[in-house]
Amino acid sequence: MEPDAELMARLAKGDERALEELYRRYSPSLYALLLRMLQSHEEAEEILQDSFVQLYREAARYQPERGGVAAFLFTIGRNFALSRLRSRKARPQKLEGHDLHNPEQELGLWREDDPTDRILVRRALCRLEPTDRKLLEEAFFDGYSHSELAERHNLPLGTVKTRLRRALLKLRAYLGGKAVSEEA
Repeated sequence: MEPDAELMARLAKGDERALEELYRRYSPSLYALLLRMLQSHEEAEEILQDSFVQLYREAARYQPERGGVAAFLFTIGRNFALSRLRSRKARPQKLEGHDLHNPEQELGLWREDDPTDRILVRRALCRLEPTDRKLLEEAFFDGYSHSELAERHNLPLGTVKTRLRRALLKLRAYLGGKAVSEEA
């Protein structure tokens, strides 16, 4: 299987087959995240397509040393979904049928054909402090802004930002500095 970084290099040169392969790899897990956030199949499908169009447009800006392709793509999708939520002034709800205790699966942080990836990511998330993990899940999976998290948890805004950053840095360190799904 061709590494994601090589697919992104091909995509930056306009190779649509590279986009097709990335879509095949990541669309199911990105769709699950978008559906969970938006609670609408139609909107999740629309934003899924918009996310891959944006990935195509921004392929030349991708920097593998800053993170994996999955993280890059899921950030694009999450930002589109958050914009949609803000425009309709709704909060994301929990969606039946998705395992809320395994958010790493919804983010596509592992390859489905490699159970080792799943174990590594789950272990990394479990190593986080419970309060930091909860903040991370609410920010990334439930779509809460930093200000909303500060209010919900009765914490100063700076503390929320610090804890989120610390949690993300710990996850990266636990996973060896890059997304598990990037390893070929």
